[in-house]
Amino acid sequence: MDSSDSQPPPLPVTRRRRQADEWALVLAAEGFEATVARCSQGYRIELAQQDTAAAGEILEAWLVERAERARSLEPPPSRSATVLEVAVAYALTLSLLAFYLGLNASDQSKLFYDAGANRADLVANGEFWRLVTSLTLHSGISHVLGNTFFGGFFLAYVSGRLGIGFGVLAFIITGTFGNLANDLYYGFDHLSIGASTGVFGLVGVLSGLAAWRRHQMATPGRGAWVSFGAGLGIVAMLGSGGPQIDVSAHLFGMLVGGLVGLMIAIALATRPPPGRSAQAAALVLSALVIVGAWSAALAE
Repeated sequence: MDSSDSQPPPLPVTRRRRQADEWALVLAAEGFEATVARCSQGYRIELAQQDTAAAGEILEAWLVERAERARSLEPPPSRSATVLEVAVAYALTLSLLAFYLGLNASDQSKLFYDAGANRADLVANGEFWRLVTSLTLHSGISHVLGNTFFGGFFLAYVSGRLGIGFGVLAFIITGTFGNLANDLYYGFDHLSIGASTGVFGLVGVLSGLAAWRRHQMATPGRGAWVSFGAGLGIVAMLGSGGPQIDVSAHLFGMLVGGLVGLMIAIALATRPPPGRSAQAAALVLSALVIVGAWSAALAE
């Protein structure tokens, strides 16, 4: 037999200290006294000479098992939004601008704002539809233009991941529950309007989806928080300027969206986005929620 056949697997070397620490933990769990030491190539494992062969076999088996697990859990490749999805996303957000301009040109503006604004005291008394209707109201032209532009951008981006129907539904869900969380945070003396809670909810959804992907593909304990940090950075950059801006609403929208994104990512895991029938159903449900909320508001 060739003497090279009996050589134990060499202990791996890495340039990343965290990875070497992980290997040491694997060996410690198997009863070895392993330490991490620097070397010319980066970091290596040090342990008793008589344990080298067994430790090399354990690490080799662990690395193979981990690679197989990563392949089995690898999510489907991300796709981009289609031209149709982008067009629909901006058409829907432009409807916010049209609604604002239509109200301002009519004599019904005060009626709609009184009936639909998110007033925490009235929400607490059971007028939950305000959590939805307030997403369609805006305080000025710059307010609505910002939400139209950035809302279309983020809705198109989410639609590339989930489809346009579920993108719109995600906007409504994150905006609604973000408004609720904001009301609970402020208490009874709080009033807010605007789609930005849902817009930043979409940022949160993207962060949650990206966090799950990074968790699956990167070293455990690394990567996932980078996605949430990026989402918070977007909130800080786009949603924190000016005295009239409700920063907490943006933050709660993003946090709710992050949770929703994680739940969606786990549910879909290795599955493709829902098909056309499901997308159409989600769009219809979204429309019914908005129409139903406004019907309840104007019936009061």
